[in-house]
Amino acid sequence: MPVSRKRKKSQKSAAAARAERRREHARQVRLAQSLRDLDVNWEQGRVRRIELARPHAVELAGRLMSSPRTGTTLEDELCAALGPLLTRLGDLPADGGYVGPDHLAAALADVLREEAAENQVGARALAALAAVLPAPLRERTGLTVADPGVPGEVRWTRDRYGSRFAVVAPFATPEGPVRWYLWDVDACGFTPLPVHTGFYASPEEALAAWQVGVGALAAGGTSWRRIDDSLLLADLLPKPEDLGALGGESAEQHAEYHRCRRLAQVVLGLPSVLSFGTSKTALDAGPERFAAWWRDHADGPEPANLDDMIEDLFDAWPRIVPDLFDTCSPHRVESVAQQLRDELREEAGGVLALLPAWVTWLSGRTGLPAELRERALARIGETTGENSAIHARVVE
Repeated sequence: MPVSRKRKKSQKSAAAARAERRREHARQVRLAQSLRDLDVNWEQGRVRRIELARPHAVELAGRLMSSPRTGTTLEDELCAALGPLLTRLGDLPADGGYVGPDHLAAALADVLREEAAENQVGARALAALAAVLPAPLRERTGLTVADPGVPGEVRWTRDRYGSRFAVVAPFATPEGPVRWYLWDVDACGFTPLPVHTGFYASPEEALAAWQVGVGALAAGGTSWRRIDDSLLLADLLPKPEDLGALGGESAEQHAEYHRCRRLAQVVLGLPSVLSFGTSKTALDAGPERFAAWWRDHADGPEPANLDDMIEDLFDAWPRIVPDLFDTCSPHRVESVAQQLRDELREEAGGVLALLPAWVTWLSGRTGLPAELRERALARIGETTGENSAIHARVVE
């Protein structure tokens, strides 16, 4: 039996090979230069905004150094002062005098470091600033501080829709009493966001405040439980590397902007928290599954572009946390409906017509009670006008 010969690969000439190497090298050089330019532009912009923040930092530093408070109470005063100041600065146009939370923190660190070299009150204020900043920002500003102690169990709970969470942790204070820090995390949008954070005297007080913020129907029957999924907790709690201030934050939210991230880092580093929940739930809900369910349950004729409309709906539905994909609170449903109107405009009608079936399908997968499902369905027709209140603390 004849054996086929292997075809001899065509050889490039030495000149052609050298030319290709030169072109590839030129591409790599251009890419490296582009990346360097981006880094330079980003750093120049950061330095410029820190300089814009300096006058505000000087004023705030003066307030802190004139305060009779010390330790934890001075940290609280600092956060309370940051709230309205960051809100005012955040409303400035990006191409004008806009200053973000990290820019102001960096400027304040520079000012207080200069003062600390001269007097004790400056050192006291600098220590308060270091205590509320998350680790990456402390490293950039050259500040060091020990983590606060956590003399008790971290706990959490979630509302009946499954997409609004409360996390509470006890933190020791130099003055003696333990304070409980609450994160009220809304996971109904494109990414989980802390819509309320702050200290409370007890876990019971924190839970009561969270229940009021969520609403009696959605938070009814909730109680604190042990953390049993550290990966989900890590998805929920705010992190320094997350997107910065998105706009629309209230003064209360700006007040705890840095501290809520700082304390979240402490919680996520606890061995008692890390020991739970090392597996992820795979996302098994998708366009094909819903399309099959719809075809089994639909009463009317199938639209010609059904699959395309389902793809649009799936793309609009929050799925950054796969474990929470099936949840369908009124807030999530209303937000998605508004997003579809904004993005698809005159073509949104067909996709919005599928949304009730989508909510029914998801609620069937989770066993959501009928009264809650109906409340979610009722929000499809509501129009907010815009999706700007991303940080709003919504009562479900």
